[in-house]
Amino acid sequence: MDCVNVADAIARLGVDTVLYSVKMLIVTMKIFKTLLSFMLVAASFMTVSCGDEEDSVKPGFVGNDEFKVGKTEMALVSTAPQTLSIMAPVKPSVVADASWIHVSEMKATASGKVYSCDISCDANDTYDVRTGTLRVSSGKHNATVTVSQYGAETVRLVSVTPSQTLAPEGGSVTITYAATDEVEITAPDWLIETKSRALEEDKVAYSFSGNYSEAPRAGEVIVSLKKDPSVSISVNLTQEAAPKSDNMKSSARELAAKMYAGINIGNTMEVPGGETGWGNPKVNLTYIKGLKTLGFNAVRIPCAWDSHVVDATTNTIDPEWLDRVDEVVGWIVSEGMYAIVNIHWDGGWLEESCSNGYDEAVDKKQRDYWTQIAGRLNHYDEHLMFAGMNEPGMQNGLADKALDAIMKYQQTFLDAVRATGGNNASRCLIHQAPKTDINELSKGAYRLPADIVSDRALIEVHMYDPSDFTIMDKDGAWAPTVKYYWGAQFHVDGSDRNCTWGEESYIDGQFKKMKDNWASKGIPVIVGEYACQNQSASAKDIDFDRWKESRAYWTTYVTRAAKNAGCVPFYWETNGDINRNNGSAKNAYVIDAIMKGAAEGVYPF
Repeated sequence: MDCVNVADAIARLGVDTVLYSVKMLIVTMKIFKTLLSFMLVAASFMTVSCGDEEDSVKPGFVGNDEFKVGKTEMALVSTAPQTLSIMAPVKPSVVADASWIHVSEMKATASGKVYSCDISCDANDTYDVRTGTLRVSSGKHNATVTVSQYGAETVRLVSVTPSQTLAPEGGSVTITYAATDEVEITAPDWLIETKSRALEEDKVAYSFSGNYSEAPRAGEVIVSLKKDPSVSISVNLTQEAAPKSDNMKSSARELAAKMYAGINIGNTMEVPGGETGWGNPKVNLTYIKGLKTLGFNAVRIPCAWDSHVVDATTNTIDPEWLDRVDEVVGWIVSEGMYAIVNIHWDGGWLEESCSNGYDEAVDKKQRDYWTQIAGRLNHYDEHLMFAGMNEPGMQNGLADKALDAIMKYQQTFLDAVRATGGNNASRCLIHQAPKTDINELSKGAYRLPADIVSDRALIEVHMYDPSDFTIMDKDGAWAPTVKYYWGAQFHVDGSDRNCTWGEESYIDGQFKKMKDNWASKGIPVIVGEYACQNQSASAKDIDFDRWKESRAYWTTYVTRAAKNAGCVPFYWETNGDINRNNGSAKNAYVIDAIMKGAAEGVYPF
């Protein structure tokens, strides 16, 4: 599902640590001897801790969002000025301790929260490096900035954080440099630049995936002056190969058999722009532990990615979002549960575009995103599975060109994941039926993507039949009336709210198709979503107790029938039946129904 409201959504249905080793290269020469001189600047923001009366002064900025100074060190050449940016609650003052340093008038942006001034120096007739200090003050906040004046243009390495030796499993690295003018930076393609959103200057940050190749890798980052590329620094980065897990041996059938009952974290991490955007709290460890206590041992995590891109020109996903997804997966796996990460609706960029046929730009996003997702999460063993899409073609139809696009995008997903190597070289991958619809899948035109690894494929469908019982929220939406009663023994005599289709024999028939055509042929099925939404006791014409009995019966029946057919059931939950703060049951009768069906169902493998 992919909207705040489940009914509306389905109505559309449609990632050798070595000691820190950073060399500070400082070469200062007189201008009469050479042009090679290096300077001091740091653009990173450091923390100045707050005291009761006044912040203690440290290089950088105070540890809150009110006061930040863009540089801790400035390197100037001759009399050329540089700009100093400051975020401050009130207009700051900048005072130099040396008469040869000059501070221009303070200017404010339209918002009044960010200020800037130019720092310049008198001509340095001695040609030796000289150093002074600026004191920046705003209310109780204070910081210092070191100013060094050089006789020639230069680039200087300040630091590499955390180290030039990169973590084998992936992470991030920040290179802070000093330059007397604009620079150009080149780096190996396996480093993904992270764009700064703050006042930070004179630094470049990269994220990098785990090195799951068979050998160490190395790369060189070069920072050079635009006006004179011969003035440059080189930072050599190395990364050892990451260890592979021994726990990647299960085939798709063996893995499916280990999943007892599944649950979705719905309407949360797939929300475009942020996991709390549709009213749910952020996922926490207590909630995950609660899911396990309720009896679930598999969790599907619908995810948005396109709305977390920090550089659309390179399709770069925000490393902080990758870290957040990694954190949630880590909590699930640490509890011994299985996890599925997908690309969900995500604004429709992928699945809604399928009706238009294959698109190279969409395919490139699919490849770029999955390269980053798979690379970041490669360190997990077989407890993690990837699903390439959600409900492809659901919204805008399934012409032949749509089916062709779906299969091409799924091949791209598989190829991108496999190319990251390591654990992903044999990870079980889940591929979605067109529209995740059993009937569409049964037409026979769909084909799984080609994989160099055998027995690692699963197919995904969703189950919301009969939809006028499970998800329709008002009369006339797409059927005359909302149905409240499912299963003949729960029908109400004379009521037009009894289900007239999609009951037990229909459910059995649908899952038989999946068993005969897929599960029995070695390709287990993931029922990625199934649920009957909540109704109100005040709903029109409802016998609420009879409706609850029907809802519980449908839930048990679908769960049991799915497992009997070789289909792993993942209940769709959006905070209606389970407390998102602590993982306790809101509607215990529904959880009991799921667990009853899970206990009674027996996989045929």
